[in-house]
Amino acid sequence: MHYLLLTDASEPKPFVEAMQGDESMKWELAMEDEIKCLQKNKTRSLTKLLKGKKVLQTKWVYRLKEEPDGSKRYKARLVVKGF
Repeated sequence: MHYLLLTDASEPKPFVEAMQGDESMKWELAMEDEIKCLQKNKTRSLTKLLKGKKVLQTKWVYRLKEEPDGSKRYKARLVVKGF
């Protein structure tokens, strides 16, 4: 049995790549939408770091989703690194 992995080269890997490309505004809107959803669902809030506590490192994950009508939707997710 053989497997084939198809990837879309137009999806940026790091944040810097997303912000330097021609579609940076679309990725920025996708990231803003993700932050709004996290705040709306009360799964994220900005607070002061307590003394002696460590910050969990995060990163952005970018995906292009194809809609049934053939259009593309830019999706960004904020995830904790290593978990």
